[in-house]
Amino acid sequence: MIICPVCSKKMTKIERKYICERAHNFDISKYNHVNLLLSNQKNSKIPGDSKEMVLSRKNYLEKGYYKGISDGVNQVVENYLSDKKQLNILDIGCGEGYYTNRLKKKLDELNIKSNIVGIDISKEAIISAAKSYKDMEWIVASASSLPIENEALDFIICMFAKIIPEENMRALKKGGKLIVVSTGENHLLQLKEVVYESVRKDFYSPIEDLKMFRHLETVNLKYNIEILERESIENLFNMTPYRWRSPQKGIEKLFELDKLTTTVEVNIDIFEKN
Repeated sequence: MIICPVCSKKMTKIERKYICERAHNFDISKYNHVNLLLSNQKNSKIPGDSKEMVLSRKNYLEKGYYKGISDGVNQVVENYLSDKKQLNILDIGCGEGYYTNRLKKKLDELNIKSNIVGIDISKEAIISAAKSYKDMEWIVASASSLPIENEALDFIICMFAKIIPEENMRALKKGGKLIVVSTGENHLLQLKEVVYESVRKDFYSPIEDLKMFRHLETVNLKYNIEILERESIENLFNMTPYRWRSPQKGIEKLFELDKLTTTVEVNIDIFEKN
């Protein structure tokens, strides 16, 4: 279901290359990922998360603090399986692959055959995913130009990533599900209270931006975590947008902590293509 980013023709994997019928070809790396991000699709010289940010996220997620989010998403997918025994799934903004891999394992446990593709605009994130998890397709690509055939997907997972409604609509099958995960109003509230003098409670709802889809439900997921390692507190902060816009005093105060108890809250919105 992979298509050429140049001409949109279907590509075939031949030995160590993806090749389309018009002879555009893309090498498969030694890590088994492929870079389909064209130069005119880049928003900077090095788009997406840096190697440092990817490592922070990987180290933090592997401690299990966001396992509850992963379990919640996996349960939503299971709830909407119907009688499907074979699935095509795209994870947009897959990062280093933690959530993607856990979804694959869940479907394997349910004896569901799944063809899962993870894409991210960050080359470093995709390399990390490809090194760690071998039984999925990992592609450097942009959410604004998905390298996926029309009406090929049963599910699209979009976790804390950019949403391009038209591209998602194009790639989903009729009846296919778009699962959007976004932060809730209390997400990391206690962390923010350490860093900032005043904290605003706000959150983004994707419903207004996705009116072309049928909204099925919102699942709110909320729990507390206790972080007992200073390194994990730093990793958590460094994988959030707050690292770019926080006062230095607040950051120093946070990084002096030996432990932190904070709220994790996300909203999982499920949409359907009519």
